[in-house]
Amino acid sequence: MRGVGLIGIGVHGARYARHLLAGDVAGARLVAVSRRDEAAGRRAAAGWGVPWLPVADLMADPAVDVVVLAVEPGHHRALVTAALRAGKPVLVEKPLAPSGADARALLAEARSTGVPLGVAHTLRYSQVARALHDRARAGAIGALHSLSLAQHFEPSSHAWLDDPAGGGSALNTGVHLIDLVRWLSGAEVLRVSAESARRVTRRTEDVFAAVLRLEGDRLATLNTSRGSTGRSGRIELTGETGQLCGDHVSGTLAEVRGRTTSALDPGPPVATVAAALADFVRALDAGAPPPIDALEGARNVLVVEACLRSAAQGGQSTAVEAVA
Repeated sequence: MRGVGLIGIGVHGARYARHLLAGDVAGARLVAVSRRDEAAGRRAAAGWGVPWLPVADLMADPAVDVVVLAVEPGHHRALVTAALRAGKPVLVEKPLAPSGADARALLAEARSTGVPLGVAHTLRYSQVARALHDRARAGAIGALHSLSLAQHFEPSSHAWLDDPAGGGSALNTGVHLIDLVRWLSGAEVLRVSAESARRVTRRTEDVFAAVLRLEGDRLATLNTSRGSTGRSGRIELTGETGQLCGDHVSGTLAEVRGRTTSALDPGPPVATVAAALADFVRALDAGAPPPIDALEGARNVLVVEACLRSAAQGGQSTAVEAVA
Protein backbone atom coordinates (compact mmCIF):
# COMPACT_ATOMS: atom_id res chain seq x y z
CA MET A 1 0.00 0.00 0.00
CA ARG A 2 1.57 3.26 -1.17
CA GLY A 3 1.18 6.40 0.91
CA VAL A 4 0.10 9.44 -1.11
CA GLY A 5 1.08 12.98 -0.20
CA LEU A 6 -1.33 15.40 -1.87
CA ILE A 7 -0.21 18.97 -2.57
CA GLY A 8 -3.10 21.22 -3.49
CA ILE A 9 -6.51 20.48 -2.02
CA GLY A 10 -8.71 22.99 -3.75
CA VAL A 11 -11.70 21.87 -5.81
CA HIS A 12 -9.73 19.47 -7.99
CA GLY A 13 -7.24 18.32 -5.37
CA ALA A 14 -10.11 17.48 -3.05
CA ARG A 15 -11.36 15.00 -5.66
CA TYR A 16 -8.13 13.04 -5.28
CA ALA A 17 -8.49 13.15 -1.51
CA ARG A 18 -12.08 11.89 -1.56
CA HIS A 19 -11.26 9.00 -3.91
CA LEU A 20 -8.27 7.97 -1.82
CA LEU A 21 -10.27 8.13 1.40
CA ALA A 22 -13.12 6.15 -0.16
CA GLY A 23 -10.76 3.37 -1.20
CA ASP A 24 -11.33 4.01 -4.91
CA VAL A 25 -7.61 3.81 -5.73
CA ALA A 26 -6.35 0.27 -5.25
CA GLY A 27 -2.94 0.08 -3.61
CA ALA A 28 -2.88 3.67 -2.37
CA ARG A 29 -4.01 5.65 0.66
CA LEU A 30 -3.89 9.31 1.63
CA VAL A 31 -1.26 9.93 4.33
CA ALA A 32 -0.65 13.72 4.23
CA VAL A 33 -1.80 16.91 2.54
CA SER A 34 -0.41 20.37 1.98
CA ARG A 35 -2.06 23.60 0.95
CA ARG A 36 -0.73 27.14 0.59
CA ASP A 37 -3.57 28.41 2.81
CA GLU A 38 -2.43 26.73 6.02
CA ALA A 39 -5.61 27.39 8.01
CA ALA A 40 -7.84 25.94 5.29
CA GLY A 41 -5.40 23.10 4.80
CA ARG A 42 -5.40 22.18 8.48
CA ARG A 43 -9.21 22.25 8.60
CA ALA A 44 -9.50 19.92 5.61
CA ALA A 45 -6.77 17.62 6.92
CA ALA A 46 -8.47 17.35 10.31
CA GLY A 47 -11.73 16.41 8.64
CA TRP A 48 -9.98 13.72 6.63
CA GLY A 49 -7.99 12.38 9.56
CA VAL A 50 -4.56 13.03 8.03
CA PRO A 51 -1.85 15.59 8.87
CA TRP A 52 -1.34 18.90 7.11
CA LEU A 53 2.35 19.40 6.43
CA PRO A 54 4.47 22.14 4.87
CA VAL A 55 5.54 21.10 1.37
CA ALA A 56 9.15 20.37 2.33
CA ASP A 57 8.07 18.23 5.27
CA LEU A 58 5.57 16.32 3.14
CA MET A 59 8.22 15.50 0.56
CA ALA A 60 10.64 14.37 3.29
CA ASP A 61 8.07 12.27 5.15
CA PRO A 62 9.00 8.55 4.88
CA ALA A 63 5.29 7.68 4.94
CA VAL A 64 4.86 9.48 1.59
CA ASP A 65 5.67 7.15 -1.30
CA VAL A 66 3.96 9.13 -4.06
CA VAL A 67 3.38 12.86 -4.49
CA VAL A 68 0.27 14.10 -6.31
CA LEU A 69 0.26 17.75 -7.41
CA ALA A 70 -3.03 19.54 -8.02
CA VAL A 71 -1.85 23.16 -8.05
CA GLU A 72 -1.69 26.01 -10.55
CA PRO A 73 0.65 25.29 -13.50
CA GLY A 74 2.95 28.15 -12.54
CA HIS A 75 4.06 26.16 -9.47
CA HIS A 76 4.72 22.89 -11.30
CA ARG A 77 8.39 23.31 -12.16
CA ALA A 78 9.54 24.07 -8.62
CA LEU A 79 7.35 21.49 -6.89
CA VAL A 80 7.91 18.65 -9.37
CA THR A 81 11.66 19.28 -9.28
CA ALA A 82 11.71 19.20 -5.48
CA ALA A 83 9.73 15.95 -5.36
CA LEU A 84 11.91 14.22 -7.95
CA ARG A 85 15.07 15.26 -6.12
CA ALA A 86 13.55 13.87 -2.93
CA GLY A 87 13.15 10.55 -4.76
CA LYS A 88 9.34 10.67 -4.74
CA PRO A 89 7.42 9.54 -7.84
CA VAL A 90 5.11 12.35 -8.96
CA LEU A 91 1.74 12.47 -10.67
CA VAL A 92 1.11 16.06 -11.73
CA GLU A 93 -2.21 17.40 -12.96
CA LYS A 94 -2.15 18.52 -16.57
CA PRO A 95 -0.56 20.51 -18.06
CA LEU A 96 2.93 19.29 -17.20
CA ALA A 97 4.16 22.88 -17.20
CA PRO A 98 3.09 26.38 -18.25
CA SER A 99 5.75 26.69 -20.97
CA GLY A 100 7.83 24.61 -23.32
CA ALA A 101 11.02 25.60 -21.49
CA ASP A 102 9.61 24.41 -18.16
CA ALA A 103 8.31 21.19 -19.74
CA ARG A 104 11.72 20.43 -21.23
CA ALA A 105 13.38 21.13 -17.89
CA LEU A 106 11.05 18.74 -16.04
CA LEU A 107 11.55 16.05 -18.68
CA ALA A 108 15.32 16.40 -18.24
CA GLU A 109 14.96 16.29 -14.44
CA ALA A 110 12.91 13.10 -14.58
CA ARG A 111 15.48 11.46 -16.84
CA SER A 112 18.38 12.66 -14.70
CA THR A 113 16.92 11.43 -11.40
CA GLY A 114 15.33 8.29 -12.82
CA VAL A 115 12.27 8.98 -10.66
CA PRO A 116 8.88 8.34 -12.35
CA LEU A 117 7.00 11.46 -13.43
CA GLY A 118 3.47 11.03 -14.76
CA VAL A 119 0.93 13.54 -16.06
CA ALA A 120 -2.76 13.23 -15.20
CA HIS A 121 -4.41 13.77 -18.59
CA THR A 122 -7.58 12.40 -17.07
CA LEU A 123 -9.81 12.62 -20.15
CA ARG A 124 -8.05 9.57 -21.58
CA TYR A 125 -9.84 7.59 -18.86
CA SER A 126 -13.35 8.74 -19.81
CA GLN A 127 -15.44 5.78 -20.90
CA VAL A 128 -16.39 7.70 -24.05
CA ALA A 129 -12.78 8.52 -24.98
CA ARG A 130 -11.76 4.91 -24.29
CA ALA A 131 -14.55 3.53 -26.46
CA LEU A 132 -13.65 5.90 -29.30
CA HIS A 133 -9.98 4.96 -29.02
CA ASP A 134 -10.62 1.22 -28.97
CA ARG A 135 -13.14 1.25 -31.83
CA ALA A 136 -10.96 3.47 -34.02
CA ARG A 137 -7.86 1.34 -33.38
CA ALA A 138 -9.88 -1.80 -34.19
CA GLY A 139 -10.69 -0.35 -37.62
CA ALA A 140 -14.39 0.36 -37.02
CA ILE A 141 -14.32 3.37 -39.37
CA GLY A 142 -11.37 2.40 -41.57
CA ALA A 143 -8.36 4.66 -41.97
CA LEU A 144 -8.72 7.80 -39.82
CA HIS A 145 -8.89 10.99 -41.89
CA SER A 146 -9.68 13.75 -39.40
CA LEU A 147 -10.70 14.60 -35.85
CA SER A 148 -12.88 17.38 -34.45
CA LEU A 149 -12.99 18.13 -30.73
CA ALA A 150 -14.70 20.83 -28.68
CA GLN A 151 -14.97 21.49 -24.97
CA HIS A 152 -17.06 24.25 -23.42
CA PHE A 153 -17.47 25.39 -19.81
CA GLU A 154 -19.06 28.11 -17.77
CA PRO A 155 -16.78 31.02 -16.69
CA SER A 156 -14.40 30.14 -13.86
CA SER A 157 -14.01 32.00 -10.57
CA HIS A 158 -10.33 30.98 -10.29
CA ALA A 159 -8.28 34.17 -10.66
CA TRP A 160 -5.15 32.27 -11.73
CA LEU A 161 -6.86 31.16 -14.95
CA ASP A 162 -6.62 34.79 -16.10
CA ASP A 163 -2.90 35.00 -15.28
CA PRO A 164 -0.64 34.78 -18.36
CA ALA A 165 1.97 32.93 -16.26
CA GLY A 166 -0.12 29.76 -16.23
CA GLY A 167 -3.69 30.48 -17.19
CA GLY A 168 -5.68 30.69 -20.39
CA SER A 169 -8.03 28.35 -22.21
CA ALA A 170 -5.40 26.91 -24.55
CA LEU A 171 -3.12 25.71 -21.76
CA ASN A 172 -5.77 24.53 -19.33
CA THR A 173 -8.57 23.25 -21.58
CA GLY A 174 -7.05 23.01 -25.03
CA VAL A 175 -4.24 20.80 -23.70
CA HIS A 176 -6.88 18.16 -22.84
CA LEU A 177 -8.01 18.11 -26.46
CA ILE A 178 -4.46 18.15 -27.83
CA ASP A 179 -3.63 15.11 -25.71
CA LEU A 180 -6.75 13.33 -26.97
CA VAL A 181 -5.88 14.14 -30.59
CA ARG A 182 -2.42 12.62 -30.20
CA TRP A 183 -3.72 9.58 -28.29
CA LEU A 184 -6.74 8.87 -30.51
CA SER A 185 -4.82 9.28 -33.76
CA GLY A 186 -1.49 7.80 -32.68
CA ALA A 187 0.15 10.67 -34.58
CA GLU A 188 2.21 13.71 -33.61
CA VAL A 189 1.20 17.29 -34.39
CA LEU A 190 3.49 18.94 -36.96
CA ARG A 191 1.98 22.40 -37.52
CA VAL A 192 -0.85 24.50 -36.13
CA SER A 193 -2.93 27.54 -37.02
CA ALA A 194 -4.83 29.09 -34.12
CA GLU A 195 -6.95 32.05 -33.10
CA SER A 196 -8.11 33.22 -29.67
CA ALA A 197 -10.50 35.72 -28.13
CA ARG A 198 -11.66 37.07 -24.77
CA ARG A 199 -15.24 37.18 -23.59
CA VAL A 200 -15.01 37.18 -19.79
CA THR A 201 -11.29 37.15 -19.04
CA ARG A 202 -9.09 40.24 -19.30
CA ARG A 203 -5.47 39.05 -19.64
CA THR A 204 -5.77 35.59 -21.19
CA GLU A 205 -7.92 33.96 -23.86
CA ASP A 206 -11.10 32.14 -22.83
CA VAL A 207 -12.09 31.25 -26.40
CA PHE A 208 -9.61 29.23 -28.45
CA ALA A 209 -9.77 27.50 -31.83
CA ALA A 210 -7.09 25.72 -33.85
CA VAL A 211 -6.40 23.57 -36.88
CA LEU A 212 -3.70 20.93 -36.34
CA ARG A 213 -1.82 19.16 -39.13
CA LEU A 214 -0.79 15.68 -38.04
CA GLU A 215 1.58 13.07 -39.33
CA GLY A 216 0.04 11.02 -42.13
CA ASP A 217 -1.57 14.07 -43.78
CA ARG A 218 -4.43 14.15 -41.27
CA LEU A 219 -6.14 17.20 -39.79
CA ALA A 220 -7.73 17.97 -36.43
CA THR A 221 -9.82 20.94 -35.37
CA LEU A 222 -10.18 22.14 -31.79
CA ASN A 223 -12.50 24.64 -30.13
CA THR A 224 -12.76 25.61 -26.48
CA SER A 225 -14.53 28.30 -24.50
CA ARG A 226 -15.05 29.26 -20.88
CA GLY A 227 -17.92 31.66 -21.39
CA SER A 228 -20.91 29.35 -21.79
CA THR A 229 -23.80 28.58 -19.46
CA GLY A 230 -23.49 24.85 -20.15
CA ARG A 231 -20.88 22.12 -20.50
CA SER A 232 -20.12 19.85 -23.42
CA GLY A 233 -17.22 17.72 -24.58
CA ARG A 234 -17.66 16.67 -28.20
CA ILE A 235 -15.24 14.27 -29.91
CA GLU A 236 -15.75 13.25 -33.57
CA LEU A 237 -13.56 10.89 -35.58
CA THR A 238 -13.97 10.63 -39.36
CA GLY A 239 -12.68 7.61 -41.25
CA GLU A 240 -12.98 6.19 -44.74
CA THR A 241 -15.99 4.02 -43.87
CA GLY A 242 -17.86 6.08 -41.26
CA GLN A 243 -17.72 8.36 -38.26
CA LEU A 244 -17.62 7.91 -34.50
CA CYS A 245 -19.16 10.70 -32.41
CA GLY A 246 -19.10 11.05 -28.65
CA ASP A 247 -19.50 13.54 -25.83
CA HIS A 248 -17.52 12.83 -22.67
CA VAL A 249 -19.67 15.22 -20.61
CA SER A 250 -23.05 13.67 -21.49
CA GLY A 251 -21.59 10.16 -21.79
CA THR A 252 -23.00 9.57 -25.26
CA LEU A 253 -21.52 7.64 -28.19
CA ALA A 254 -22.75 7.00 -31.73
CA GLU A 255 -21.59 5.59 -35.06
CA VAL A 256 -22.54 7.09 -38.42
CA ARG A 257 -22.83 4.97 -41.55
CA GLY A 258 -24.18 6.73 -44.64
CA ARG A 259 -27.24 8.65 -43.40
CA THR A 260 -27.84 6.37 -40.41
CA THR A 261 -26.72 7.26 -36.90
CA SER A 262 -26.73 4.41 -34.38
CA ALA A 263 -26.39 4.97 -30.66
CA LEU A 264 -23.72 2.86 -28.94
CA ASP A 265 -23.09 1.97 -25.32
CA PRO A 266 -19.74 3.44 -24.18
CA GLY A 267 -19.87 1.51 -20.92
CA PRO A 268 -20.41 2.65 -17.33
CA PRO A 269 -19.19 6.08 -16.20
CA VAL A 270 -15.60 6.25 -14.97
CA ALA A 271 -14.23 8.39 -12.14
CA THR A 272 -11.36 9.67 -14.25
CA VAL A 273 -9.28 11.15 -11.42
CA ALA A 274 -9.31 7.86 -9.50
CA ALA A 275 -8.62 5.89 -12.69
CA ALA A 276 -5.61 8.03 -13.62
CA LEU A 277 -4.07 7.71 -10.16
CA ALA A 278 -4.78 3.97 -9.97
CA ASP A 279 -3.11 3.47 -13.36
CA PHE A 280 -0.05 5.40 -12.17
CA VAL A 281 0.18 3.34 -8.98
CA ARG A 282 -0.14 0.08 -10.93
CA ALA A 283 2.76 1.14 -13.13
CA LEU A 284 4.89 1.91 -10.07
CA ASP A 285 4.06 -1.48 -8.54
CA ALA A 286 5.00 -3.22 -11.80
CA GLY A 287 8.21 -1.25 -12.23
CA ALA A 288 6.83 0.06 -15.52
CA PRO A 289 7.03 3.59 -16.97
CA PRO A 290 4.17 5.97 -16.11
CA PRO A 291 1.13 5.42 -18.38
CA ILE A 292 1.34 9.07 -19.51
CA ASP A 293 4.93 10.12 -18.95
CA ALA A 294 6.83 13.40 -18.96
CA LEU A 295 7.62 13.12 -22.68
CA GLU A 296 3.90 12.88 -23.50
CA GLY A 297 3.21 15.84 -21.23
CA ALA A 298 6.01 17.90 -22.78
CA ARG A 299 4.80 17.22 -26.32
CA ASN A 300 1.31 18.44 -25.40
CA VAL A 301 2.69 21.65 -23.89
CA LEU A 302 4.81 22.33 -26.98
CA VAL A 303 1.70 22.04 -29.16
CA VAL A 304 -0.08 24.54 -26.89
CA GLU A 305 2.90 26.87 -27.14
CA ALA A 306 2.84 26.68 -30.94
CA CYS A 307 -0.89 27.48 -30.88
CA LEU A 308 -0.30 30.55 -28.72
CA ARG A 309 2.47 31.74 -31.05
CA SER A 310 0.17 31.27 -34.02
CA ALA A 311 -2.68 33.17 -32.35
CA ALA A 312 -0.33 36.03 -31.49
CA GLN A 313 0.57 36.22 -35.20
CA GLY A 314 -3.02 36.32 -36.44
CA GLY A 315 -3.39 32.62 -37.11
CA GLN A 316 -0.16 32.12 -39.07
CA SER A 317 0.79 28.48 -39.64
CA THR A 318 3.39 27.60 -37.02
CA ALA A 319 5.65 24.58 -36.62
CA VAL A 320 5.54 22.59 -33.36
CA GLU A 321 8.94 22.25 -31.71
CA ALA A 322 10.08 18.65 -31.51
CA VAL A 323 11.14 16.93 -28.29
CA ALA A 324 12.35 13.37 -27.86
